[in-house]
Amino acid sequence: MQDKFIVKLDKAISIIIKGSIGLLPLFFLPWTSEYFEFNKQFLLWLAMPAALFLWLIKQAVGTQVKIKTNPLNFPALIFLALTLISSIFSLDRYSSFFGYFGRFSDAWLGLASLVIFYFLIINTGLADSREKIIGLVKLFFYSAAAAAALSLMAMFGAIRYFIGDPLSVFSSASFNSAGGSLASLGIFLALMSAAAIGFLLGGFFKKTERYFFSAALAVILIALALISLKPARTILGLTLPREAVLDYRQSLAVSRSALAAHPALGSGPGTFAYSYSLYRPASANAGAFWQIRFDKSGSQLLELLATAGLLAGLSYLLIISLMIYLNIRLISEAGAGDGLAVVLFTVFVLSFFSQIFFLATTVLNFTFWFFLGLLMAYWQIVQPAMFKEKIINFGHSVSSGHRVSKIVRLAVFLAGALWLALAAFEIKFFAADIVAASGQNREASLATAGKLNSSRYNYGVSLAKLYLNRARLEALKPAAARDNNFLQSNLTAAIETAKRAAAAAGYSVLAWETLGMIYRDIKPLASGSEPWAVKSFSQALALEPANPVLAAELAKAYANDNDPAGAEKYFIKSLELKPDYLDGKFGLAKNYLQEKKDGLGFKLLSELSGQVTDAEVYYELGRYYYNHGEIDKAIGRFNLVLSLAPSHANSLYSLGIAYEAKGQNKQAVKYYEKVLELNPGNSEVEKKIKELN
Repeated sequence: MQDKFIVKLDKAISIIIKGSIGLLPLFFLPWTSEYFEFNKQFLLWLAMPAALFLWLIKQAVGTQVKIKTNPLNFPALIFLALTLISSIFSLDRYSSFFGYFGRFSDAWLGLASLVIFYFLIINTGLADSREKIIGLVKLFFYSAAAAAALSLMAMFGAIRYFIGDPLSVFSSASFNSAGGSLASLGIFLALMSAAAIGFLLGGFFKKTERYFFSAALAVILIALALISLKPARTILGLTLPREAVLDYRQSLAVSRSALAAHPALGSGPGTFAYSYSLYRPASANAGAFWQIRFDKSGSQLLELLATAGLLAGLSYLLIISLMIYLNIRLISEAGAGDGLAVVLFTVFVLSFFSQIFFLATTVLNFTFWFFLGLLMAYWQIVQPAMFKEKIINFGHSVSSGHRVSKIVRLAVFLAGALWLALAAFEIKFFAADIVAASGQNREASLATAGKLNSSRYNYGVSLAKLYLNRARLEALKPAAARDNNFLQSNLTAAIETAKRAAAAAGYSVLAWETLGMIYRDIKPLASGSEPWAVKSFSQALALEPANPVLAAELAKAYANDNDPAGAEKYFIKSLELKPDYLDGKFGLAKNYLQEKKDGLGFKLLSELSGQVTDAEVYYELGRYYYNHGEIDKAIGRFNLVLSLAPSHANSLYSLGIAYEAKGQNKQAVKYYEKVLELNPGNSEVEKKIKELN
């Protein structure tokens, strides 16, 4: 009976591990805010601890525990422990454990799942022979080929004809099930191509399977060519979106600064977005992607050093260094007969180098630990004397008559309780994201998601924006139709929700920026918001000091708070950060005019009028000319505004004043009447028309 139970446990573990290997490159769900990484992580979080729990039960019901030892076990545990400590002391503990919102692949739980996966490959019968190792690689390869086929179908717009697409998940030419990025798919397919070519050259197939395997490889190579080679896309007329990836130079600069600030433990896994905001160089503002707030480094290794710290980074490099040393030594001793080891080692080394020059995804991390585990399992088969098995005998327990140790029983119980508790949290957080992504009753969805998972400040930010937009729409209604109670309640809800989001994520630029935007936008609707806008944008700028947009927004907040000196300081700062930032230049010009520095203001406005075609720039120039007695030039600029925006009420009114100053009352009345059409019941305009008539 006991032997049958152990056999069932082995079968269940095998199903979980093989299922994860075959399913991970293909697995995604269209019901969450992010279809790919979040769901793949969730799959690992549930599957790997479950498999480990079953393995522990198997050990507990037997008479002994068997653990295969190798030189990598201890460094892997040290690496996992150091990243755990880094996560505990993280700037954003939730993101460190469960992944940064929208990326998720850098979660500590995901890393722990991969280490468990590595441990189970070595300590179960899944890879205890050459044939089984080859079988696992084939399974992963065929899954990669299926992912490549899906990507090809998406590129040519064919996938929607085979799969229903109610949510337009498959409509994009860049869709691929291995991850949200075609570049990451290209890296993954390149790694699997190397494995496949090695297998074909090594003669690991029977004749029939060789043809099938070659066809799958051809699919992968075609997809890889279309992803990587622009001439191939040009020939077929394919247009794939350009992907924004942080370049290596900026990645290095940010990681160096982050490491200097937190050398030992880093800022915490999953916190690169905070490091990028805080340490991004001002030179980034000259690039094409200057407005993107990158949440991933262009190098996984550099991101690891920045977020997990120097200790974890060194322990990770120790794992890789030991692996390379062992394989070079053992392959050289084995000679040319060990073709399988050469293939596995080649893919492992390529996977490591991809981490140096490319960002991390769940599938790429899984590939790294998969081949790491297969290599160690292979050498344990070939060199059993070097890689020994540690056996702990329990003997018989007299009191209970069962062959279990009380310590092992307790360990199994605690592991099971921990896994169930963790699974409950994971399912709760998963449900929160599904609810938040649903399109029905947006307010209720976001509010419910926030209650299910209060640690995700993103739900609060989105809900605050929803309340603000409601208030804006209500404010646009005529006074007689406006519901002031509804307006006020939404303004209050927007502020309170944004404040909670900022409090939950003190290091998030987005949360403070959103709060500042709300205080800025409610100025016409509520008094006393100006100092709070200054405070919120100041906090946002402190977290992202090289952002010219935030500097300009803070300047506008100072201007609204009747502090032209503060406004001038930060408008100048925005232009120091980005000299061609037009919004900062226009704001500074207006501020100069307000401070009676007309010469400086006119110079900037003149420069802007030659750089952009903008109604507001021409309007401010018109005001300048009018205030300096150049009425005809003012009229010319106001008419230029109307050529761009015929219903620009301020320009119509200014034209009325300008013609009135020239004594051309009929022309003045004409423009005042147009203003009245746009603003019925305006007593000041009605009075002017009456006087002039």
